[in-house]
Amino acid sequence: MERLRLLQLLHWADRYPYFYFCLQNNPQDDLSLYRWVMGMGRQVAKYPFKEREWYMGGWSYEWKAPYKKPWLEFPKVAFFVPHIVIAQSEASEWSEEELPPPSSAARFLASSFDRQGYLEAVDRIRALIRSGEVYQINLTLALLWEVALDPLVVYVHLLRAWPSTFNYIFKYQQKYLIGASPERFFWQWRQLVVQQPIKGTISRGKTWEEDLRNLESLKRNPKEMAENTMIVDLVRNDLQRVCLTGSVQVSALAEVHTFSTVHHLVSTVVGERAEGVSTCEVVESLFPAGSMTGAPKKAALRYIYELEPIGRGLYSGAVGYLSPEGEADFAVVIRSCVYDRASRRLLIQVGSGITYDSDPLAEWEESWLKADHLLQLLGLPTHGLRS
Repeated sequence: MERLRLLQLLHWADRYPYFYFCLQNNPQDDLSLYRWVMGMGRQVAKYPFKEREWYMGGWSYEWKAPYKKPWLEFPKVAFFVPHIVIAQSEASEWSEEELPPPSSAARFLASSFDRQGYLEAVDRIRALIRSGEVYQINLTLALLWEVALDPLVVYVHLLRAWPSTFNYIFKYQQKYLIGASPERFFWQWRQLVVQQPIKGTISRGKTWEEDLRNLESLKRNPKEMAENTMIVDLVRNDLQRVCLTGSVQVSALAEVHTFSTVHHLVSTVVGERAEGVSTCEVVESLFPAGSMTGAPKKAALRYIYELEPIGRGLYSGAVGYLSPEGEADFAVVIRSCVYDRASRRLLIQVGSGITYDSDPLAEWEESWLKADHLLQLLGLPTHGLRS
C-alpha cells in the first residue's frame, strides 16, 4: 500500500475555512472507533447540536466559566458541520516528508504573569486552601509571540516530537489550534459515557532501569495519588448528574499510561447516560475538565477568574467530534498552541495544579519548563524571558 503524505493532505484540507484532523497515537487506548479522523466544511454549526450527526470543533474554557477576554479568541462554541469526512479505524502508514523549520522572524510580546505576580498568585491559592475554600486550583501561564510560521508544518513537527492520544489540528477561519493532548475529556458511545482525567506525571528514564524507577516512583507518590483521587471524585459527581443512578463506576484508578517522553497516571470513570439526557447536556454537566480547574470546581472557577489576568480561550477547553454512529470523542486542550494567521500572533499556555504543599518558585520554574519544551520545538528563543 502506498504511504499517505500527511502534509499534502493537510494542505488540501486547509483550502476550507474550517477543518479538523486528529491522529490517535496511544496504543493503550481501546475506546475510539477511529485511529484518525478528518473533516472539512464551510458551515458553522448551531448549538445545541442534533443527535447522531457529524460535528467537529471545540468549546472554549469560558463557555462555562466566568468570562475574561483571551488574547486569541475563538467563539465559545466553535463547531462546524463537515461536508467531507474521512474516518479510518486502522492506523495508516505516513511517508517521511522533509519539513522546513517551524518558525522564523519571532518577537516575544507578553506574558500573562511576571515572576512576582505568579509567586503571589500561588501564595494566594495556598491561603485559600489553608482556609478551606478549595483543595486545589490549576493556575495557567500564557505567552504571546509575533511570529511567521506555517501551522500545518508546526502540526507535523509536534506530531513527530510528541505522539499522543490526541494529535490534533483545528482550523476556524484564520485561527489554528495545534496540540498533542494525552488527556481525554470525554468519550461517548450511544448511552455509555467515559471520562479519563490525568493527574500525575513523570518523565521517562534515559535507561530502562531509570525508566522503571521513575514509573514506580510515580505510582508510589502520595501527592500524585491524592490529586488523582480528588479529581476522580469530582468527575464522579459531574457524571452522576446526567447518568442513571448507580451506573457511575471507577473502572481504573491511577493506571499508568506510557508515552514517548512521560508516564501519566490516568483514571477511567464510566456511566450510563440517563434517558432523555442529550449529548449536549452531558457536556454541559462535565465542562470544563476538573483536571484543569481544581476542586471544588465552582469555587476553583471563581478564584481562577480572580487570579488569572486573561481568559484561557480554547486552552483547558475541549476539541473533537460527534459522529452519526453515536460516538463522541474529545480531548482536553493542553500541550497546545493557537496561531492567528491574520495577525501572526502565537499563543502558548501551560498549567500547574497548585496544592498547599506547592512551592511558589518551583511552580514558576516548572511552568516555564513545560513552555520551554514547546518553544524549543518551534525554534523560539527562551533566554531572558522568566524575569
